[in-house]
Amino acid sequence: MMKPLMLPGLLFIILLAACNNGSEQKKGQQSLADDTTRAPTPAPHEDRPAFRSDTIFGDYKITVLTRGDATMRNLLIGVAPKNDTTRTDTIIERDIKGILKGFAVADINKDHQPELYCFTTSSGTGSFGKVYAYGIRREGLVRINTEVLDTLQQAGYNGRDSFYIKGNEFIRTFPAYREDSPEALTENAMKIVRYRLEKAGVGFRLVEAR
Repeated sequence: MMKPLMLPGLLFIILLAACNNGSEQKKGQQSLADDTTRAPTPAPHEDRPAFRSDTIFGDYKITVLTRGDATMRNLLIGVAPKNDTTRTDTIIERDIKGILKGFAVADINKDHQPELYCFTTSSGTGSFGKVYAYGIRREGLVRINTEVLDTLQQAGYNGRDSFYIKGNEFIRTFPAYREDSPEALTENAMKIVRYRLEKAGVGFRLVEAR
């Protein structure tokens, strides 16, 4: 027969175990409470293009898109035969200036091979325009020299450019301001500058039309 003196010891062990279980349960509840006060895990960042557009011109399917933000924005261009998109020629223009506002596809030099003109506008009050241009050739994309656009020295020029294609010319328009008053328009408010595309070595360049 078990001695009565063993019962208090057994009761002490049972009570100790119950206390430990209660303590662990409180710790678990406290941990759960702490978890509810933590900031939620941010959702995964989606690298969605800021601009994307597709078009078909002649025998080509053309895709233009940009990725990034004001600190770094890249222009990505894909050109493929419209009947075989598995063969895509691509080009990446890194850290472009400004925000892509649109593009145009044309054949202004009439060589039966189109060009792609992408228009960007800088942020701020000036809204200065810039053009990224490419010749679309069977062997791939070729950059077109647009230095004449970047170095415009016109009296009264203060940004706010617009670009478009008309016939065989690339057109730039902007409001002309008086030199003595940068905020005052001249009587002939809109200035128009015309450019044509010409061969330059193995590539092409825009030059001002005379």
